[in-house]
Amino acid sequence: MSDILRWDTVKTRKPHKCFGCGKIYPVGTMMVNAAYADGESAWSCYWCETCREYMRRYFEPGDEVGEGEILDNDLEGWEELRAEMEGKP
Repeated sequence: MSDILRWDTVKTRKPHKCFGCGKIYPVGTMMVNAAYADGESAWSCYWCETCREYMRRYFEPGDEVGEGEILDNDLEGWEELRAEMEGKP
């Protein structure tokens, strides 16, 4: 299990790929910039709002996810959540 070193919401200044869904988001998108440490390794990534909400609803504390795994494992559920968050029917 990795330790979270940073979890900051930022407005992006360049395009970034979301770790959870693998989609690339444009400049000006609100995303979480996270940094993790596991043993002697440290890395950082970005999370989109939909993946953050997906994790909040469906993951338990301590659950981990691989890159692009949320969308790969539940495309329909992720798309429904995105539409709900955007206020689309």
